Amino acid sequence: MKRRIFLTAAAMMTFPLAWASSRKTPTAPQREGPFYPVKDIPLSNNLVISKKAILGDVMSLEGKITNRAGDVISGARVEIWQCDAQGIYDHPRQPGYTRFDPAFTGFGATNTDSSGRYQFTTMLPYPYPGRPPHIHVKIWIGNEEKLTTQLYLAEQNPYVPKNLKLSPRKVGNDEWLADFDFVVV
Repeated sequence: MKRRIFLTAAAMMTFPLAWASSRKTPTAPQREGPFYPVKDIPLSNNLVISKKAILGDVMSLEGKITNRAGDVISGARVEIWQCDAQGIYDHPRQPGYTRFDPAFTGFGATNTDSSGRYQFTTMLPYPYPGRPPHIHVKIWIGNEEKLTTQLYLAEQNPYVPKNLKLSPRKVGNDEWLADFDFVVV
Protein backbone atom coordinates (compact mmCIF):
# COMPACT_ATOMS: atom_id res chain seq x y z
CA MET A 1 0.00 0.00 0.00
CA LYS A 2 2.82 2.42 0.84
CA ARG A 3 4.42 1.72 -2.53
CA ARG A 4 1.17 2.54 -4.38
CA ILE A 5 0.81 5.81 -2.44
CA PHE A 6 4.43 6.69 -3.19
CA LEU A 7 4.01 5.97 -6.93
CA THR A 8 0.77 7.96 -7.08
CA ALA A 9 2.38 10.89 -5.29
CA ALA A 10 5.44 10.74 -7.58
CA ALA A 11 3.23 10.71 -10.65
CA MET A 12 1.23 13.69 -9.39
CA MET A 13 4.41 15.66 -8.71
CA THR A 14 5.71 15.12 -12.26
CA PHE A 15 2.39 16.06 -13.93
CA PRO A 16 2.98 19.83 -13.59
CA LEU A 17 6.46 19.39 -15.08
CA ALA A 18 5.13 17.43 -18.05
CA TRP A 19 2.30 19.95 -18.53
CA ALA A 20 4.70 22.90 -18.35
CA SER A 21 7.17 21.33 -20.77
CA SER A 22 4.41 20.79 -23.35
CA ARG A 23 3.54 24.49 -23.30
CA LYS A 24 5.03 26.65 -26.04
CA THR A 25 7.12 29.73 -25.31
CA PRO A 26 5.27 32.90 -26.29
CA THR A 27 6.74 34.99 -29.08
CA ALA A 28 8.80 37.78 -27.52
CA PRO A 29 7.16 41.21 -27.59
CA GLN A 30 9.00 44.23 -29.01
CA ARG A 31 8.13 47.91 -29.16
CA GLU A 32 5.81 49.24 -31.83
CA GLY A 33 8.28 51.78 -33.19
CA PRO A 34 7.62 55.34 -34.35
CA PHE A 35 6.30 54.52 -37.84
CA TYR A 36 3.10 52.54 -37.16
CA PRO A 37 0.85 53.54 -40.08
CA VAL A 38 -1.29 56.63 -39.59
CA LYS A 39 -3.63 55.46 -42.37
CA ASP A 40 -6.05 52.59 -41.81
CA ILE A 41 -4.26 49.31 -42.45
CA PRO A 42 -6.19 47.59 -45.25
CA LEU A 43 -7.17 43.95 -45.11
CA SER A 44 -4.76 43.02 -47.89
CA ASN A 45 -2.01 40.43 -47.62
CA ASN A 46 -0.27 41.61 -50.80
CA LEU A 47 2.03 44.57 -50.16
CA VAL A 48 3.66 44.36 -53.60
CA ILE A 49 1.98 46.52 -56.25
CA SER A 50 4.44 45.60 -59.03
CA LYS A 51 6.96 42.75 -58.84
CA LYS A 52 8.76 44.17 -61.88
CA ALA A 53 9.07 47.72 -60.53
CA ILE A 54 9.71 47.06 -56.81
CA LEU A 55 13.13 48.21 -55.61
CA GLY A 56 13.76 45.16 -53.38
CA ASP A 57 13.33 41.41 -53.47
CA VAL A 58 9.82 39.98 -53.08
CA MET A 59 9.27 37.66 -50.11
CA SER A 60 6.38 35.48 -49.01
CA LEU A 61 5.95 35.49 -45.24
CA GLU A 62 3.75 32.70 -43.94
CA GLY A 63 3.09 30.65 -40.85
CA LYS A 64 0.50 30.04 -38.19
CA ILE A 65 -0.63 31.43 -34.86
CA THR A 66 -1.18 29.25 -31.82
CA ASN A 67 -1.63 29.73 -28.11
CA ARG A 68 0.79 28.34 -25.51
CA ALA A 69 -1.04 24.99 -25.49
CA GLY A 70 -0.49 24.67 -29.24
CA ASP A 71 -4.13 25.28 -30.19
CA VAL A 72 -4.44 27.14 -33.50
CA ILE A 73 -6.07 30.56 -33.47
CA SER A 74 -8.35 31.20 -36.40
CA GLY A 75 -9.70 34.64 -37.26
CA ALA A 76 -6.78 36.53 -35.69
CA ARG A 77 -5.85 39.75 -37.49
CA VAL A 78 -2.15 39.96 -38.38
CA GLU A 79 -0.79 43.39 -39.34
CA ILE A 80 2.68 44.00 -40.76
CA TRP A 81 4.51 47.19 -41.70
CA GLN A 82 8.06 47.80 -42.84
CA CYS A 83 10.34 50.18 -44.69
CA ASP A 84 11.03 49.87 -48.39
CA ALA A 85 14.39 48.81 -49.86
CA GLN A 86 15.65 52.40 -49.47
CA GLY A 87 15.02 52.30 -45.72
CA ILE A 88 11.98 54.60 -45.97
CA TYR A 89 8.59 54.07 -44.29
CA ASP A 90 5.34 55.33 -45.80
CA HIS A 91 4.82 57.66 -42.85
CA PRO A 92 4.69 61.47 -42.66
CA ARG A 93 7.24 61.62 -39.79
CA GLN A 94 9.77 59.64 -41.87
CA PRO A 95 12.33 61.94 -43.48
CA GLY A 96 12.11 61.54 -47.26
CA TYR A 97 8.83 59.61 -47.14
CA THR A 98 7.76 61.25 -50.42
CA ARG A 99 10.40 59.06 -52.10
CA PHE A 100 8.76 55.87 -50.74
CA ASP A 101 8.77 53.07 -53.36
CA PRO A 102 5.50 53.41 -55.35
CA ALA A 103 5.60 49.66 -56.17
CA PHE A 104 5.25 48.75 -52.46
CA THR A 105 2.42 49.54 -50.03
CA GLY A 106 4.53 49.24 -46.85
CA PHE A 107 1.76 47.76 -44.71
CA GLY A 108 -1.16 45.36 -44.82
CA ALA A 109 -3.22 42.91 -42.79
CA THR A 110 -4.76 39.47 -43.08
CA ASN A 111 -6.85 37.14 -40.95
CA THR A 112 -5.74 33.65 -40.04
CA ASP A 113 -7.73 30.82 -41.62
CA SER A 114 -9.38 27.89 -39.84
CA SER A 115 -5.94 26.25 -39.46
CA GLY A 116 -4.49 29.39 -37.82
CA ARG A 117 -2.42 30.10 -40.96
CA TYR A 118 -1.56 33.51 -42.46
CA GLN A 119 0.35 34.56 -45.58
CA PHE A 120 1.76 37.85 -46.88
CA THR A 121 3.45 38.84 -50.12
CA THR A 122 5.87 41.54 -49.04
CA MET A 123 9.55 42.25 -49.52
CA LEU A 124 12.69 41.02 -47.86
CA PRO A 125 13.36 43.35 -44.91
CA TYR A 126 15.95 46.08 -45.49
CA PRO A 127 17.87 48.18 -42.95
CA TYR A 128 17.67 51.87 -42.35
CA PRO A 129 20.25 53.97 -40.47
CA GLY A 130 20.77 52.59 -36.97
CA ARG A 131 18.44 49.58 -37.36
CA PRO A 132 18.93 46.07 -38.71
CA PRO A 133 16.45 44.73 -41.29
CA HIS A 134 13.09 43.95 -39.66
CA ILE A 135 9.33 43.64 -40.14
CA HIS A 136 6.91 45.00 -37.55
CA VAL A 137 3.99 42.76 -36.56
CA LYS A 138 0.85 43.31 -34.51
CA ILE A 139 -1.64 40.52 -33.77
CA TRP A 140 -5.23 41.14 -32.70
CA ILE A 141 -7.86 38.69 -31.52
CA GLY A 142 -11.15 40.51 -31.78
CA ASN A 143 -10.54 44.01 -30.41
CA GLU A 144 -7.74 42.88 -28.12
CA GLU A 145 -4.12 43.48 -29.09
CA LYS A 146 -2.34 40.21 -28.28
CA LEU A 147 1.20 40.88 -29.51
CA THR A 148 3.35 43.65 -30.94
CA THR A 149 6.79 42.54 -32.05
CA GLN A 150 9.44 42.72 -34.76
CA LEU A 151 10.96 39.96 -36.90
CA TYR A 152 14.65 40.17 -37.81
CA LEU A 153 16.83 38.45 -40.40
CA ALA A 154 18.65 35.73 -38.45
CA GLU A 155 22.07 36.19 -40.06
CA GLN A 156 22.07 39.97 -39.64
CA ASN A 157 21.14 40.30 -35.98
CA PRO A 158 22.52 37.60 -33.67
CA TYR A 159 21.47 39.46 -30.51
CA VAL A 160 17.69 39.30 -30.78
CA PRO A 161 15.71 36.48 -29.14
CA LYS A 162 15.77 33.25 -31.11
CA ASN A 163 12.00 33.28 -31.52
CA LEU A 164 12.11 36.58 -33.45
CA LYS A 165 14.47 35.45 -36.20
CA LEU A 166 13.46 34.97 -39.81
CA SER A 167 15.47 32.67 -42.05
CA PRO A 168 14.27 33.39 -45.59
CA ARG A 169 15.30 31.02 -48.34
CA LYS A 170 15.49 31.85 -52.02
CA VAL A 171 12.73 30.22 -54.08
CA GLY A 172 13.12 32.05 -57.39
CA ASN A 173 15.34 34.54 -59.17
CA ASP A 174 14.37 37.47 -56.95
CA GLU A 175 11.84 35.85 -54.61
CA TRP A 176 12.19 34.59 -51.07
CA LEU A 177 10.11 32.53 -48.64
CA ALA A 178 10.13 32.89 -44.86
CA ASP A 179 8.13 30.78 -42.40
CA PHE A 180 7.31 32.13 -38.96
CA ASP A 181 4.93 30.74 -36.35
CA PHE A 182 3.67 33.04 -33.58
CA VAL A 183 2.70 31.92 -30.09
CA VAL A 184 0.40 34.34 -28.28
CA VAL A 185 -0.79 34.36 -24.69
